[in-house]
Amino acid sequence: MRCPAIIIITSLGLSAFAMNAQAQQSGPMRLAPVTEVSEDKSSEETPTETSGAVLIQGLDAVPEDAVGVLSIFDGSLGDEMWAGTDWATALRLLDALPASFPILDARPLARRLLLSVATPPIGGADKSGLLAARLAGLVAIGAADDVIDLARAVNSREVPDNIATSVVAAHFLRGDTASGCEVLDRFGGGYSELFWQKARIICQIARGKGAEASLGLDLLRDERGETDSLFQNIAYTAAVGLPVTADQLMLPSDPDILTFALMNVAEAELPDWVVGSDDPAIMRAVLASQRVDVPRKLARAHEALRSGRIGADEVAILYEELTIDDETVSDALLDPESVELDLRLACLYLAARNQGVAVARSEALWEAWTLAKAVELDDVVMATTARLLSGVPVTADFGWLAAGATRAALLAGKDALAVSWYQLALRQGRSDADIARATVMMWPEMRVVGRTLSAADVSSDDALGAAAISSITPVAGETGATVPTTQSAGVASVKARAPVPWSAARLSRWIDLADNNLGMTDIGTVLYLLQVFGDPVSETQWARAPIVDNNGLGDKVGKASGNPKAMPSVAALAGLARASAAGRRAETVLYAMIVLGQVDESPHAGIVGSVVRGLQRVGLDTDAQAIARSLLVTRAQ
Repeated sequence: MRCPAIIIITSLGLSAFAMNAQAQQSGPMRLAPVTEVSEDKSSEETPTETSGAVLIQGLDAVPEDAVGVLSIFDGSLGDEMWAGTDWATALRLLDALPASFPILDARPLARRLLLSVATPPIGGADKSGLLAARLAGLVAIGAADDVIDLARAVNSREVPDNIATSVVAAHFLRGDTASGCEVLDRFGGGYSELFWQKARIICQIARGKGAEASLGLDLLRDERGETDSLFQNIAYTAAVGLPVTADQLMLPSDPDILTFALMNVAEAELPDWVVGSDDPAIMRAVLASQRVDVPRKLARAHEALRSGRIGADEVAILYEELTIDDETVSDALLDPESVELDLRLACLYLAARNQGVAVARSEALWEAWTLAKAVELDDVVMATTARLLSGVPVTADFGWLAAGATRAALLAGKDALAVSWYQLALRQGRSDADIARATVMMWPEMRVVGRTLSAADVSSDDALGAAAISSITPVAGETGATVPTTQSAGVASVKARAPVPWSAARLSRWIDLADNNLGMTDIGTVLYLLQVFGDPVSETQWARAPIVDNNGLGDKVGKASGNPKAMPSVAALAGLARASAAGRRAETVLYAMIVLGQVDESPHAGIVGSVVRGLQRVGLDTDAQAIARSLLVTRAQ
């Protein structure tokens, strides 16, 4: 949510310290061209009340570190998320926030923390700096649009010097060199730092001032030597108006934001070592760039999706922006081998999207999943097409699709949608053995995400939500807490159980399948995470779990793989435990992100369990469930 010229805060949160405004640092600059913003300041002069207990205050009424673009009404971590945390600790943890995480669902949680409107930490009344750290964190995780929105929340017209670096970087990542240079022009902090020296050269080249850029490069080389020969080589070539050759780009380097921006200004084709970068900021900028050809962009997007570096909706949005003719989409269905593989996956998505009638869309989804499974890429197509399930009602007429739809929703991280289709799959499984088996295979993940959803959360498309929950025939050993009575059109009021109630029998059936299928999530991981959530896993069930973790390799009870998982620092784990025990929400989230950022791509369940427990203690149950589900679904085959 953008807040130009106003800051939105809750009347119970920031209004208590609204008189403690701090002056901006020297050298304010425009965030964007003045023509984008009205000069009417009437809305800044007098606070006004709006509905929903939201108070709109003038810009000068709120400390800089308190601003944000997410309120408690749209996903913030709460006005008092910093309660109990001192300012120095907050800044230290924000500076240590990782750029990437092995579990995709950690990124949205980090993003929400960085964007939340909140009372600043203890001892920060006469300080500033958290805002700059938050913006730097958003740049690092590749949230360039969020950087611009948050900077506008500080001041819709100008950018203070202390946050200018992040704002320039965000504009460069978005390919908007002109706006980045607008900010640079008004920077009052001097150009002694390397970032500003390079950024100035980029802007001079972009504006056709080659002689000035060459002089700047000479000074840079005299001062720093040839420590960044790639940047200097490209910049000298572009400054004299010559095209950058492929040979100049052959030497791999560590791609950074300024090198990426320089390549854009020089109109150079981005080399593979840039396109393949795992840096979240560069990776997302590459996927949004017009200077990367479609085949390489799609290949990178699919690789990043499968490795958990980007979300399914991000890839689907990329598909939506492609210009692909109907003939190519048709060929992907009728003659798959005639269409290059990565383009084929995009066409399967588009073929399903183009079907506006529920029956036709459901059949197109099934066909897309089937064709993708033939090339062992059904996880990509199912995840990206999960958003298209909104066009298919969760009713008995589509019960044949329910198991696949459940898995698609799980892969895409759409937990409430997964629960809705899972309830239908359970009903359909009474008469279909294949669907019944699929529901057993997905039960642990569904138990994790479905333990606290109310019946109202399960389905917004039709009346099946409440009815499906209440009509499932329990199996032996199945118990569950009740949820509030619901009433939907055409459905009698029912007293529904939990959407996915605890069932010792279903867990035992899952263990039977897992014990004979090495591709499934290991038994110990599932049992441990279920127990972390409070489920009564029995000693008999624990006895089925191998005591040697082979990471899914070799004999279930054979020798260890010899590749121990990376462990986070003791200080980070201890900090997570202390912060969560004391109920310090933002601090807990930061420690949790730091812990996850220090492990490898396949984090140990014990580490994830620590994060889950910490988040639960500070009331972030849904986030805890999402992180656990992400681990289980990622590891399951």
